[in-house]
Amino acid sequence: MSRVWRSIVASLKRNRVFAIHLAVCIVAAALLLMFFGPGSVAIRRDYSGIKPGEVADRDIVAGREVVYVDEEATALRRDAEERLVLPVFQFDSGITRRALDYFKDFTENFRSLSTQDIAQETVLLMLQSKFPGKLPPQVLADLAKSSLKSQILVYAADVLAAVLDGGVFSLPTEGLLRYNQDYFELKRLINNKAELEQRSMASMVTEADLPDVIRAEAERRHLARPISSLVESIVLGFTVENAFFDEASSLSRIKRVGAKVEPVYKAVGRSELLIRKGEMVTEESYAKLVAVRSAVSRSDFGLSLRSLGLLLAAASLGYFLLRQHEGAAPFKMPSLLMGLYSALAFYAIVLLASRAGQHQISLEGAYFLPIALFSGIGAAIFGQRFAFSYTVVLTMLSASASNLNAYWMVFVILAGFFAAMTISTAKTRLDLVLACVLQAAIQFGVSVILLLQQGLRFQQLAGISGYMAMNGFISGALILAILPVLEQSLNLATRFRLLELSDVNAPALKELLTQAPGTYAHSMNVAHLAEAAAEDIGANPLLARVGAYYHDLGKIEQPEYFVENQRGSNKHDDINPRLSATVIRSHVKLGTEKARELKLPKEVVDIVAQHHGNSVITWFYDKAKKEDETIRPEDFSYPGSPPVGKEAGIVMLADSIEASSRTIKNPTVPRLDVHVREMIMHKVQNGQLDNCELTLKDLDVIRHSFVRIMAGQFHSRIEYPNQKEKDL
Repeated sequence: MSRVWRSIVASLKRNRVFAIHLAVCIVAAALLLMFFGPGSVAIRRDYSGIKPGEVADRDIVAGREVVYVDEEATALRRDAEERLVLPVFQFDSGITRRALDYFKDFTENFRSLSTQDIAQETVLLMLQSKFPGKLPPQVLADLAKSSLKSQILVYAADVLAAVLDGGVFSLPTEGLLRYNQDYFELKRLINNKAELEQRSMASMVTEADLPDVIRAEAERRHLARPISSLVESIVLGFTVENAFFDEASSLSRIKRVGAKVEPVYKAVGRSELLIRKGEMVTEESYAKLVAVRSAVSRSDFGLSLRSLGLLLAAASLGYFLLRQHEGAAPFKMPSLLMGLYSALAFYAIVLLASRAGQHQISLEGAYFLPIALFSGIGAAIFGQRFAFSYTVVLTMLSASASNLNAYWMVFVILAGFFAAMTISTAKTRLDLVLACVLQAAIQFGVSVILLLQQGLRFQQLAGISGYMAMNGFISGALILAILPVLEQSLNLATRFRLLELSDVNAPALKELLTQAPGTYAHSMNVAHLAEAAAEDIGANPLLARVGAYYHDLGKIEQPEYFVENQRGSNKHDDINPRLSATVIRSHVKLGTEKARELKLPKEVVDIVAQHHGNSVITWFYDKAKKEDETIRPEDFSYPGSPPVGKEAGIVMLADSIEASSRTIKNPTVPRLDVHVREMIMHKVQNGQLDNCELTLKDLDVIRHSFVRIMAGQFHSRIEYPNQKEKDL
């Protein structure tokens, strides 16, 4: 990753102008995102200035789908869940054991004192002293007088044990209203292990319930009433609370239940009318507004960060794809900046369209996106491969601007790809008109498919799809109108411009035909060779043909000094070799200047300037060297540079091979093949093809193409009867 980053930084340093414009576009896009994006200030302002109980001064519609927590309903659910929680009571076996031991001690003391010769009053006083407040004096007196005192104490111990074992509960001061009102759990420690017993609230015994509970226990033992009353009084005196509310465990249960309670969600749909203009703002509508406003505020930072991340990702992807494409076809800076600022313009359009359509159904507003225009222009100028890459970048930009609206993204990438395909296959401007109709039909179909996913009514579906079709047709029409302007202003070598330049009736070519007919014929032959070879290796055959047509444009000035235009005497016989070489090589410079005057595309001008490279004019160099051994090859070299680009390399080969093939006697296919091979290897060895990216495989294909075309040009004819006599 660091290597890629260093490579990008180094590339931007080499292209400072582009780097500056790229930075400007990114900053401008970020500012647009801030003010018009999904988390923008403009959207936040829509929800401000509204208070409950006032009359709304405007309609307020939810700009996005928001799911929020209904706090009131969630609180009700939590309260209901908590009130189903069983309270926990802890049974204290220690208190129970001590209470029973205490009663046992009372029984033993009572029996011991009863057997002694002590006055009854003294016995009672001694018992009250040792067991103060447990039994009223009257109960002690009745027990002492009873002849069944031993049985009464046994029954009392049995009833006391039964009551204590069931638990006598101590309730919290705040009560148990926040807990389950039907059941509770009693926790006992048995063999050092806590066991929980679920019981009904009806079975809970408190101090207030003791008289009735003790009476019921006594009645179950079928005791006579006098005995039963005395047993009840004794047990009531010795009964203590032994089950206590376990607040920690109970509250822990409530917290666990509360934490598991699912919030109650409410949804506000995208485009839902929250508040209507002229109507009173109710508490319910205001609650929705607050929820949406809170959701917007909470998500603003995340939305903006995500959108900015997508924006930077789109810029990085675009730069990466640009470098990949530029390796095969370097861009001119004006074209590069046009693509860059076009992407910025598209981003602004998507932001505004998203802003305008944010309260509508998901695909509404997408008919404002001229994706076919941008992708189509890219395909017409730079080719289908570039247009596909450009469409991917524009799709990422639409994702950033539309808050990842899937419908918009699918529409942009499909419509963009189809536009790239239809425009890139158009060969004439008439084909562009047909492409407009086809693009309209394609966008209609794409929109219908997308809208069917939303279950819209027929009227909505037909209306939006119609707008989409209109968008496609208008985009195509704009391509027809804008493309010629771009071709002229940026001097672009589009297919349509090249087709116009390939018209042999063009004034420059007619002048070449008139002034230098031999050169014209040579150029036509070179064009045939170059076009066929370019098509066979996958280069641009149209550019190769146009470059071949105009490559010798400079010979118009002095046509008689070039052998193909000479009839009879050779002007070079009367001048020295150095001057001849100067005249010959000047046609490159003159041709380049004339090509610029004609405002030919840079690609064609480069072919004119590079079709001889910096090779030596060997015939005159060898002739001059015989006269002067000290001459330099540079004085007899063409002023250009080796070809850059496959088409320029092909034209160089076609030019030299077509001219030299005229010297072949009896040009059979084998002889042509040998000649073509030798000429190609000569150019390779001299370094003339080092910069044009032609591979050895390409050169082999070019050789076969040249031989095939030249074999047709040099075909033999049959000799007709009496032809010799007529020729004589």
